Amino acid sequence: MIRNQRPYQLMYSKTGNKIMSMAVAVCARCCGRLGFFAGSLRKRKAESLNDLESSRQNLEKLCPKPKPDETEWTPMAAPEEAVDLSVIVPVHNAEKYIEDCVESILNQSDKYRIQVILVNDGSTDQTAKILERYRGMPDVLVIDFHQGGSAAKARNEGILHAVGEYLMFVDSDDMLRTHAVEVLMEAAKREDADVVQGGWQYIDENGGCGPVQIYEECVYTGRRRADCLDLPGMPWGKVYRRELFSKIRFPSNYTCFEDTIIHFLIFRKAQRIVSIQENVYLWRKNSTGITSMNQGRPSAVQGYWIVEEMLERDRILGLSHDQMFLESLTMQLSNYCYANLRGLDEVRKRDVFRMCCALYQNNQTEYEKEIAKLPYAVRCGAKALRMNRYDLWCSQGRLFQLMN
Repeated sequence: MIRNQRPYQLMYSKTGNKIMSMAVAVCARCCGRLGFFAGSLRKRKAESLNDLESSRQNLEKLCPKPKPDETEWTPMAAPEEAVDLSVIVPVHNAEKYIEDCVESILNQSDKYRIQVILVNDGSTDQTAKILERYRGMPDVLVIDFHQGGSAAKARNEGILHAVGEYLMFVDSDDMLRTHAVEVLMEAAKREDADVVQGGWQYIDENGGCGPVQIYEECVYTGRRRADCLDLPGMPWGKVYRRELFSKIRFPSNYTCFEDTIIHFLIFRKAQRIVSIQENVYLWRKNSTGITSMNQGRPSAVQGYWIVEEMLERDRILGLSHDQMFLESLTMQLSNYCYANLRGLDEVRKRDVFRMCCALYQNNQTEYEKEIAKLPYAVRCGAKALRMNRYDLWCSQGRLFQLMN
């Protein structure tokens, strides 16, 4: 829905005027769609998929494909009926922000019992010393983890120890808003939800607040279920029913884009997803964070490798292949891949694009009838991938936030 999109939210954050924000969002959508349409009229040569092995070898040299995980996961700890929510915080060299992060969790409302799991992933700064202050506190578990190297491994370790009915992930440089747990858990209980998504706000490295993203109150079930892909695929800002992670974990050998499991597996496994308007999360724009450190660099090629990994996990889990599957696959291989890889040189980007086209065409042929049901911006991505049009892939990636 258009009120969930960034143009509307950015304008509303600045003005608080719904009518003006809607007008800006509609104009942005029209401009984005017109821009893509104009580009599609140009006669451009389709990319050849004849030498995919060469493209694969080029990408392997640039960023070797991470080793896949085992097909079976260590079982989670048995749930404890008295614990409503387990909050998992992966921590690595976070001395600057970790105290604010933990205090924001501990200072939540007492209405729900919270288990706090702090996974110290081999920090070499003062992080361990700070975390010692919390060791032994009621419902706080500090784990010294020395087998990590990625947020994925630390989150997975936390999942093993979680005993709450629901799970929540908080990054160590971020914070929860006051009463975040209360409003998320109330919605989860009221709606019997598998996932509840709240709003969030940017903060900078000095704590200054920026634009807010607020989502419409909505329950995504039945025919509207695929619309939940309008919600962000980041792990934070949500609570999850613990059973969703019984056979799903973050890909532990990926140093970035491991949160692809949220859209591609967790959302598709969930039957009842809810969004609420309350702002629950402060997301720090950190210049040394994982996202900033990987976009446009060789490691960003993991943005493609992760889709191959997800399709294998999808096969093992046996999830339904429907409109939601096709929409998620299309978004992963079009605008998401482009956004992460746009900083690479043209030759390598074209290698990624060719691999994306081949993977897409091998996995969507039996769902041809579902393409017409996709949102317009996603259909544009599907068009680029089906026609091997690199120019349209780039155009859709650049304009996605406008024309969606």
